[in-house]
Amino acid sequence: MNTFAKSNLLQWPLGIVLGIVAALVAMPFLGGAPKAAPRSTVGALQSDCDGAIEELVIHYTPDSAEIVSVPYRDFLRALPVLTVHVVVRRQADFETLRAFVGATSCKLNPVVVDHEITSWSRDRWLALSPAGGARAVTILSPKGELGADVWPQRKGDESAGESLAKALAPNAVAVRSELFFDGGDFVADDETVFVTPNVRRRNLQLTVETEAELRHRLEKILGREVVLLDTPLDHHAGMYLMAAGNRTVLVGDPRAARAALSLEQAAAQPLKGGPDFSEKTCAAFDAVAEQCAKAGYSVKRIPLAPGKDGRTYLTYLNAILDQRDGQRVVYMPTFDGAEALNEAAAKVWQSAGYEVRPVNCTSSYRLFGSLRCLVSVLRRG
Repeated sequence: MNTFAKSNLLQWPLGIVLGIVAALVAMPFLGGAPKAAPRSTVGALQSDCDGAIEELVIHYTPDSAEIVSVPYRDFLRALPVLTVHVVVRRQADFETLRAFVGATSCKLNPVVVDHEITSWSRDRWLALSPAGGARAVTILSPKGELGADVWPQRKGDESAGESLAKALAPNAVAVRSELFFDGGDFVADDETVFVTPNVRRRNLQLTVETEAELRHRLEKILGREVVLLDTPLDHHAGMYLMAAGNRTVLVGDPRAARAALSLEQAAAQPLKGGPDFSEKTCAAFDAVAEQCAKAGYSVKRIPLAPGKDGRTYLTYLNAILDQRDGQRVVYMPTFDGAEALNEAAAKVWQSAGYEVRPVNCTSSYRLFGSLRCLVSVLRRG
């Protein structure tokens, strides 16, 4: 800080000076913020697998009803007592979804926003846990949304984090990052965050100069060790990788899917162009498993059938995990016409210590996403 600035600060009231200092401390970590949360109140990125879920967020629009209604119904009916914030454009949209879902143990809370949205809530933001005795979750939104310049709903998604924080104040605060990312680019446990190559591609030579700088920024923001994945798989992390707790991760395995199916069953799988069990594709998933093992994790492989389009996956990793009352639960996607894979995947989750609660995601996987893509965890106990 230069001498002129110092001399002017000395003339200002102490409260103003302390406020400026707090803002300067927080900004390098969190970027520009509609509401700047003091860094001392901001904890680490919430784990995908540790702790009891207290609050969830989903989006619902009438034009996505065919895609999301059945997954939402199965998922919401299976939840215990907790709160699900449902982001909608109109109260009538919320009532339509609630009527379709029927009775639930969870509480559905409508959040009506004044901008367009899509139903893919996961990518809109990351949730950083409160710290230092604070209550407010920090909702960290990316610098911008891919496709926002040509897709009105995606442009509206840029404001989802701020709108949610406004509706839930003072229990949430919105912060805008200086980095580009999708929420689906991250999978975390209580020690490590695994980050897709997409984050590297979107930020190198644009928001950061080097990979080392990117890792440093991410670790400061997320409060955890960062593993930048090297896999060539062009998908969000939860499509092929999931943290399971106790320094264990599950990684998709096309070979296991192939072994679980007869030739006729493999050909009949509901995938665009049929399943891709090529050695090149299998090797890409193997590379993810190897990198996780090098990071000190125990790796379990789980059947996963990728389509030949490279985007459509029958994946059992795009799940929501809960831990409460001494029990781990996985809300696991299932798919019509893939019963052999559904069963084989459930056995792997059970071997990892999870109770499996199935959620039919047949209607959503064809659009390259599944349960985790539709659901964001806002708060864990």
